[in-house]
Amino acid sequence: YANSLASYIMKSQPRIKAVFDSWKLQNKTKETLWSNLQKNQELKNILLQESPWVMEAKTEAEQKERLGMLFDLNTINGNNSAAVSKLQALQKDGSWSWYAGMGGSRYVTQFVLESFAKLSQLTGEALPDNVQRMQKSAFAYLHAEVLNEYKSTMKRLKEGGKDTGINDMTLDYLYLCALASEPVPAANKQAYAYYLKKVQESIARQTIRQKAMSAVILKKANNVAAAEGFVKSIKEYAVTTDEMGMYFPSVSNAYAWSNLAIPTQTLVIEAMGLTGKNAADIENLKLWLLKQKQTQAWSSPVATVDAVYALLNKGTNLLESQGDVRITLGNEILETYAPAKTTVPGLGYIQKTFAGKEIKPNMNTLTVEKRDAGIAWGAVFAQYLENIDKVKSDGGILKVEKKLYKEEMVNGRAGLVPITENTLLQVGDKVVARLTVSADADMDFVQLKDERAACFEPQNMLSGYRWEGGLGCYVSVRDASTDFFFDTLRKGTYILTHSFYVTRAGEYAGGIATLQSAYAPEFVAHSASVKVKVK
Repeated sequence: YANSLASYIMKSQPRIKAVFDSWKLQNKTKETLWSNLQKNQELKNILLQESPWVMEAKTEAEQKERLGMLFDLNTINGNNSAAVSKLQALQKDGSWSWYAGMGGSRYVTQFVLESFAKLSQLTGEALPDNVQRMQKSAFAYLHAEVLNEYKSTMKRLKEGGKDTGINDMTLDYLYLCALASEPVPAANKQAYAYYLKKVQESIARQTIRQKAMSAVILKKANNVAAAEGFVKSIKEYAVTTDEMGMYFPSVSNAYAWSNLAIPTQTLVIEAMGLTGKNAADIENLKLWLLKQKQTQAWSSPVATVDAVYALLNKGTNLLESQGDVRITLGNEILETYAPAKTTVPGLGYIQKTFAGKEIKPNMNTLTVEKRDAGIAWGAVFAQYLENIDKVKSDGGILKVEKKLYKEEMVNGRAGLVPITENTLLQVGDKVVARLTVSADADMDFVQLKDERAACFEPQNMLSGYRWEGGLGCYVSVRDASTDFFFDTLRKGTYILTHSFYVTRAGEYAGGIATLQSAYAPEFVAHSASVKVKVK
């Protein structure tokens, strides 16, 4: 599915093919083929080699290199033939099983059929004959399963049982029939009408994803008013901002497929596109998808391909925008429109560094002009020297606050007393650092570097994986800092703590804590510095 659809997208979008063709002509050591984790090392507070993500960076770089294989017709045909052969071997009595030798699974069968139906719908091309035969056999299996389910439901209701509405599997069946334009057999007409009615009655109990599916089902059944009602209900759960576009805060469970953010977002785009009159909302939904890719490494090929298709084939064609941005900094003018001036060909990406005497007084003002339609984003970094005791906290989407406490015994129990500039510590005292971390968006590969005063020695000297403040993270204890690495940092606020012992007298800078996305280093925050006095 991912292989065929990605290949179709590339073939139908000449500009994408041209970009990758130009990339292949360059030396592979250039940053065009680098992972986001490998780029911009000079802007990161922890080097990639010091993090646990070296292999993730290598994997993503290899993925970019393999994109060229999408244009190799022999490779595509060979991979698809192998996949179809495996599917044929796993299909028994119409259904598919998880593994050879296992019984048929309705869940797996519906998942495979959804992939077939989407592939045909999105590409506009008929499926190969052998795939169509598998699809027909699978639908015959599903029709029989749903008919048996309907008969059992009618029997239970007749005996006084409770009406439980429509379950997820049956809703998926109706969605599949709508998606594939599958005719309902005469024997299933009554069951289909019954469940179609239940779809309309269950609007209050459905998730965002289910409501999007229901809107598609009802629109295909020519019940336009009901479909628009479901889309209206979806919008009531949406949040729209200039920065993030339209998204659904309630869709956040990373472990339930029915509540995954990317598949849900693409389904909502599909539903709104079918019902019409939602052009502005569709563009805002697409903006949110792009913002997710800015800070996350998508690991699901199916979800990624669906998202790419939604971005390119629903609503306004984003590739029509040439990314015409003019940046004025003092007397310097930077433009993204001219391919010869861009850092990465085809992407409208430029990078310019000013250092030393190149920095003029009139560079205090930066002007950015977006001169055509579409989306653009960038970042400005200022690196300079400052006495650490004068550093103040700073942050945006990411925030971090650092506070030090002295552990004291009060009435036989350990208590924490805040450390201020007037606090006088003694050698042997135990000090606790409390780090409050906040994120206004989900991010992957986030690192936290907590510097410590030279008079502190960590209580726990061992590096390793820990569970801290509701977060799983790898902790690396280094000579002058303790580094925390989060594979994923969900939107929210978290509190992390770690402890030290005071080992020598004097006055010291307590250091700052710096929180940064290694994937998108423009998202960075740091705490204020603290002074430490030891008697």
